[in-house]
Amino acid sequence: MKISQYIFIVLFFTYVLLVLFFSLWTFESTPIDLSKYILFIRADHAAHFVMFFPYPISAWLAFEPSLRRRGKKHPLLTIFISGLVLAAVAELLQNLNPARDFDMMDMVANFSSIILSTILVKSIEKTLNNVWPGRLQ
Repeated sequence: MKISQYIFIVLFFTYVLLVLFFSLWTFESTPIDLSKYILFIRADHAAHFVMFFPYPISAWLAFEPSLRRRGKKHPLLTIFISGLVLAAVAELLQNLNPARDFDMMDMVANFSSIILSTILVKSIEKTLNNVWPGRLQ
């Protein structure tokens, strides 16, 4: 495994830990007000969307080569499903914090972000395979 692969893996797990931290952190003691609206979208939902958007990209960079080597025919599907699971778990864990609660719209923002980012990764992968065949193997 190349050193760049190790760097992507470390960055991916750092990202996942940060997502879990920010999902469970209480922002009441900070000047951050997530109840405001940004372009008719509640800041809380926009934050969830932005927070989960990098998941498929970072997971693809970290694990796509090893998933292909293990014989997975559709590594992006595995990454997509794991992203949905992380998004659901992060939202459900908020029930453990008395200052946070489960919000279905947060879950919608999480899932929308994972879906759109996965589509982006798939389109980039297709483009690179057409322009640079075999480059991603």
